[in-house]
Amino acid sequence: MRTLYASERLHGDSIAPKVPPKPKRNRGVILTPHGWDKLQVAKSQAEFHENEGNRFTLEELSDRTGLAIHTTAKALGRSEPVDKQSLQYVFRAFGLELSQNDYTRPNSLLEALESRQENPRQDWGEAVDTSVFYGRGKELIQLRGWILEEHCRLITVLGIGGIGKSTLAVTLALQIQSTFDVVVWRSLQNAPPIEEWLEGVLTFLLRTQGENSVLPTSLSGKLSKLMECLRTSRCLLILDNVETILCSGERTGQYREGYEEYGQLLRYIGEVPHQSCLLLTSREKTREIALLEGETAPVRSLLLSGLDPDEGRELFQQKGQFTGSDAQWHRLIVHYGGNPLALKLVAAATQELFNGKIADVLNSIDRGVFLFEDIRDLLDRQFDRLSAVEQEVIIWLAINREPVSLSDLSDDIITLPSRRKLPAAMNSLLKRSLVEKRRDQFSLQPVVMEYVTNRLIKQVCEEILAWGSANNNVTPLPSSM
Repeated sequence: MRTLYASERLHGDSIAPKVPPKPKRNRGVILTPHGWDKLQVAKSQAEFHENEGNRFTLEELSDRTGLAIHTTAKALGRSEPVDKQSLQYVFRAFGLELSQNDYTRPNSLLEALESRQENPRQDWGEAVDTSVFYGRGKELIQLRGWILEEHCRLITVLGIGGIGKSTLAVTLALQIQSTFDVVVWRSLQNAPPIEEWLEGVLTFLLRTQGENSVLPTSLSGKLSKLMECLRTSRCLLILDNVETILCSGERTGQYREGYEEYGQLLRYIGEVPHQSCLLLTSREKTREIALLEGETAPVRSLLLSGLDPDEGRELFQQKGQFTGSDAQWHRLIVHYGGNPLALKLVAAATQELFNGKIADVLNSIDRGVFLFEDIRDLLDRQFDRLSAVEQEVIIWLAINREPVSLSDLSDDIITLPSRRKLPAAMNSLLKRSLVEKRRDQFSLQPVVMEYVTNRLIKQVCEEILAWGSANNNVTPLPSSM
């Protein structure tokens, strides 16, 4: 089986589309923070009087407003502009009138994005650019509710690489920044020791509070000082790429040697009362989050799935013009799990290699020759982090191809030690966002299945070649395989 690489490596916009995309017109409006707060008060009152204090589901909100679920999510999540009339329907559903200071044009958010570094009480560090953002209305509603209504202290956004965790976190932070005194974004991409991270964050927090920036010398002293800052001011702290301080080849959530103190930080922030919020993004759930989270606890986690087909199609079309039926579009988006990074790569290659024809891309996928180097690298990094048992489980899921129960999967696994570790391994894979669960059955996303299958074939070919070289009696396989 031959793998087709699109221009060696693809990096987002590095391949220019043959047909330039049409500029999107700036249509529609979004709620201002004032308008959103006004709506939340009315919604909370309605939930108390009409729904026994339980929050309305998105489906219930859709029925109440008379708007489609997708439109309702966009309006309430402030993720994308909607027409003014839609906002009027939402407001009237809760007995409100929409006034001029309740909504704004999207350009206002873009200006906030461009000027975010100018605020002396905000440090955005290496936060990514979110000027192009699609969907996620339902997720934004969920996260805003946890932070602004339920006052959660510790939240983790989880998901496979490229799924859009960082982009969602930045978009959320920009939307709610006005409700916090201080905003600090930090990436753990380079795995800084906790003392280094604390010193940088504390120095900034103390300066914004007008305090002397002389720091305690001990780790416990620095942690205590941080908690004091989180009680004194309402701070939004964001920690991106938390998985870089976690172990590879172990069960999920275990810290690398020398980084165990980050667990103490998470315990403090999750358990000790304060008025701030720490938002994490990670491919894996830490053990502290797993222990502390709960539906009514101040610690929550949100597993980020892919974009739905309509949202994925919108993102895809930023790269140019494409031809394909609705069924072909749906199949392509689902194949790549709605992963935004994968879709950007596929879109660029579709323009470059197939003149924008979706059918030709699907034909290549059917022949098993369309896996991108960048996507392979992404999945290589996640696969290499797995324990031996987790890798074995992933391989058997790929071999089965269809969703399979835990008991059926246990029958496939040959060794008794691996069978005994199967429940723990599956739980770990779920936390790593590599396995999908529907009721009592488990499966892989199509692109992950394709990757594992190709990896297995490559491994078998290499073993045959190695055996042949050692025994001098097997003709080497062609190098094109």
